[in-house]
Amino acid sequence: MEDQRQFRAQLVVLKGSMSFKDVETASGGELPAATTSTTLRLDQLPSLKFVRRYLTACGLAEADQALWIEVWQAVTDGRAPLGEPEDAVPPQPDVPVPALPGDEGPEGAGPTRSARLLHSLRDRVPRPVPRRWVIALTAAAVLAPAAGGGMWWYGAHCGTTNPALRTVLGGECSGVTDGSDGHGVFGPGPQPGLAVIDAENRAVVKSGDYVTVALMAPLTKGGKSLTGDRAVHQIEGAAIAQHEANKDNAYPKIRLVLANMGSNESNWPAVVDQLKSMTGGSDRLVAVTGMGLSQQESMDAARSLSQAHIPMVGDVITADGFDKSGAIDRGAPIPGLVRVAPNVSTQFKALAQELGKHPEMKAGALVSAPETPDGTPDFYTQSMEAAIRNPDIGLLPYLEAGGLSFNFTVQQGAEDSSLTTIANNTCGSPKSDVVFYAGRATYLDTFIDKLHRRPCRTTPITVVTGSDAATLNPKIEGLNDPGAPISVLYVPLADPDQLASGANPDQTLYQDFANEFTRTHYGQEFDKSHLASGWAVMSHDAVLTAKQAVRNATGTSQSPPSVRAVGDQLYLLDSMNVVTGAGGVFRIDPQTGNRKSNHDPQVVRKGTHRP
Repeated sequence: MEDQRQFRAQLVVLKGSMSFKDVETASGGELPAATTSTTLRLDQLPSLKFVRRYLTACGLAEADQALWIEVWQAVTDGRAPLGEPEDAVPPQPDVPVPALPGDEGPEGAGPTRSARLLHSLRDRVPRPVPRRWVIALTAAAVLAPAAGGGMWWYGAHCGTTNPALRTVLGGECSGVTDGSDGHGVFGPGPQPGLAVIDAENRAVVKSGDYVTVALMAPLTKGGKSLTGDRAVHQIEGAAIAQHEANKDNAYPKIRLVLANMGSNESNWPAVVDQLKSMTGGSDRLVAVTGMGLSQQESMDAARSLSQAHIPMVGDVITADGFDKSGAIDRGAPIPGLVRVAPNVSTQFKALAQELGKHPEMKAGALVSAPETPDGTPDFYTQSMEAAIRNPDIGLLPYLEAGGLSFNFTVQQGAEDSSLTTIANNTCGSPKSDVVFYAGRATYLDTFIDKLHRRPCRTTPITVVTGSDAATLNPKIEGLNDPGAPISVLYVPLADPDQLASGANPDQTLYQDFANEFTRTHYGQEFDKSHLASGWAVMSHDAVLTAKQAVRNATGTSQSPPSVRAVGDQLYLLDSMNVVTGAGGVFRIDPQTGNRKSNHDPQVVRKGTHRP
C-alpha cells in the first residue's frame, strides 16, 4: 500500500461484494451509504473512528483489525498528524515477522522465485509503513487456509506471478494484463479475445516500435454486474481494432492491455494507480479507452487519470455531462476525456420525435432507479430521468398528463416487489399508455414481465428507455403476447441491422468491420451474435480513435508520442480530421469531447405491439 490512497483502495477491496447499503446495515446505521462512498473517494486518509467502524462492518475480527489500525497509524505518521485526540493509537510492541513459506531456496541457491517476488512487493512500500504489516495484511487475506509452499502469492494474484493482478473478495481477478498471464484470468468468456490480444502483443513487442493503449472497464461478472456478457464483446471489438491498427508498416504499433476495475468498479483506485505507473519505461502507455459505465466510480477514475494527463476515450458512457466538462456531478472538469457514444439527450430527442408520430399516446409514467447496486449514483439512469423531464426534449407533456413518477431500489432484491407494485399502478386513472423507464436493462425484463401480468394487461403500453435495452431478449413472453400488447422503444449505440442496411451511408465501414470480426485470428473465432449489443462496435471505435490520435501526434517523427501530445490530438479530431469508425464517420467536439455525427440516431422497437 503505497500511501493513503492505496490504504483507501484496500478498504474498498475489503468490502468485496458488499454494497455501501450493506455496510450501512452492518454498522447499525453508524456509516450511512453516502458517507462511506464519499469518505472512500476523498483524497485524504479516513479518520480512525471511521476505519474502526468500517472494519467491524466488514466482519473483521479484532486481531485482524489491529493489523489495519497499525498500518493506518504508520501512514498517518508519514503525513501531517491528524490532530484528533480520538485518532491517537498507543504504541504497539514490535512483533517479529514469521518466515513465509518458500522464502528460502536450497542452501547456496539464494532466494526462490516467490521470495524474490515478495521482496519486490516489500520494496514498493514506503518506509513510514512498517513492511511487516503490509506482508501480514497480504498474508492474512490470502493465506487461510494455508496451502504452504509459497502458493499464497499465486492465490493473491489470480494464479499468476503478475503483481498488477489481484484476486479480490468474491474471487474476481482485478488489475492489468497484456494477455501473457494466461487467457482465462478474467474468466472463460474473455478467453478468445485475450488470446488474440496476447498474440498481437507478442508480435508488437518483438518489433520494438510500439505504444500501449489500455481498455479499462468492469471486465468480469460478479453478483452485481451491470455489464453481463457485454464485457466480452468489448474485449473482442478492441482486439479487432488493435489488429487493424497494426497492419502493414504502421508506426508506432499499438500494444493493448486490459485493465479490469471489477464487476462493480470498486477496484478502480488500484487499477488507475497501476495505469499511471505505466506511462514510462517499457510500457509507454499513452491512452486509456473504455472507462466503465456512467457511474460515480467511473467519474472518479476519469478525474484521477486526468490529473495525470492521461488521455481517455469512453466507449459506452452516455450520461449527459460525463464529458470534458465534468458537469454530471457538478465536479471539476475532466480535460483529456472524449467519448464515441451518442449521449442520453441525443437518444431521447430521437425518441420524442418517434412518439410524436402517435398522437393517441398521451398519459405517461416515469419509473427510475437512481442508484447502483452499491448505493452510489447511477449517472446513466439519472441522466435519462433528467432528459425525460427536460422541457426542451419534448417528453415532459406525457408525464404531466399521466401524473405518475416512481423510484425503485436495486439493492438486496428489493426491485422485484417494487416493480410489481409500480406495474399495477399504471392501471389507475388515467391508464398509462407510455412508461419512461430510467433504469438499467438488467431489470427491464423483470419490469416487462410485471407489466405483462398487471390487471389492465389488455391495454397496449409502450416502454421508452435508453440504449441499454439492446440487451433485452425480444423473444420473452411479455413482448410476444397479442392479448397483452407491450413494445419497447430505444436508440441503440450500434444496431447491426441498421448499420448493415443500405440506408446507412457508412454501410461499408460497418461491413468491413463485421467481416473482420468473424474471421479467424490467431486460431480464435468470435461469435457473430456478439455484435448485437453494439459494445463491440463502440469499443472498436474507441481504440480506433485513440490510435488515430497517436498517429497524428507522431507525425513524421520516429519517436513515440507523449501522453500530452496524444491528448491534444483527441480534441483536433474535427473538421476534415474525422474518425471512420465501424459505427459511422464521426468527429469529436473540441469543447465537450462528445461525439459529433451528421447522421440522426435511429429508433428501434421490440415487441409485437405496433401503435
